[in-house]
Amino acid sequence: MFPRRWVWMSENVGWLSGENEAAHAAGMAPRQGPHPQLVPGSRAHRLFLALGLLGSLLFNATFLLDGALRPGYDPLSQPMSALSLGTGGWVQVANFIVFGALTCSSAAGWRATLAPGAGSGWYPGLKVFAGVMLITAGVFTQDPGAGFPPGVPVPVTATVHAQIHTGAAVLSLLATIASLLVLAYRLRREPRWRGWALFAVLTAMAMMGFLSAFGSTLGHAEFAGMFEKLASITPLIFSVIVICRLLLHHGRLAPIPACPQEQERRS
Repeated sequence: MFPRRWVWMSENVGWLSGENEAAHAAGMAPRQGPHPQLVPGSRAHRLFLALGLLGSLLFNATFLLDGALRPGYDPLSQPMSALSLGTGGWVQVANFIVFGALTCSSAAGWRATLAPGAGSGWYPGLKVFAGVMLITAGVFTQDPGAGFPPGVPVPVTATVHAQIHTGAAVLSLLATIASLLVLAYRLRREPRWRGWALFAVLTAMAMMGFLSAFGSTLGHAEFAGMFEKLASITPLIFSVIVICRLLLHHGRLAPIPACPQEQERRS
């Protein structure tokens, strides 16, 4: 009997990319290369896709619930990063870090979904970059401001850790927008997903609109925080719909090619 770990690896991890995946589908032995990846359609592949979805759901649910319960915090006017300050600030700090880690882990699932083809390198890479920036935004908190925490003086100049936080948060959002456009380009090339490319582009445009409104109203409008939260919830809606559809199709954009024996049986 083989160790259980070996059995799991043989079922879920391989070197199936490009012509190797086609060879595997045709019933031929793939040529092994130096970089293993998840086997498309395996349980591990679907698990990593689901982890990305879970991260988005947990992140948005956490900052919405924490913002509703935190004394002195106004969800409509204050940014979610303010929740990392004061008593209970560790919740939002952990929220950033966990979301970043799950976003990074989802890159392996997306790599297996998109490979081979357009975006199979860029999209997972942008996912990892966005995840690392989210972790950075959690480690480095923002300065007090916009009335939160109540009674805490606002620094005259932004501290270094606040500048790092802001830069990391902005980069993570820009990476998310870029990843949506990369995915739209790929979906446009897939017959079963062609109409979903427009969904991805519209999601990216909505994010840019909400972020622009947030940046222009922060600190002097009562709905600045609402725009920021809408910019976070918008890609969540896209992720829920697209990943659920992918999971129903075993994580694949295209149907699994039938092996020669199966094609002969059907004919």
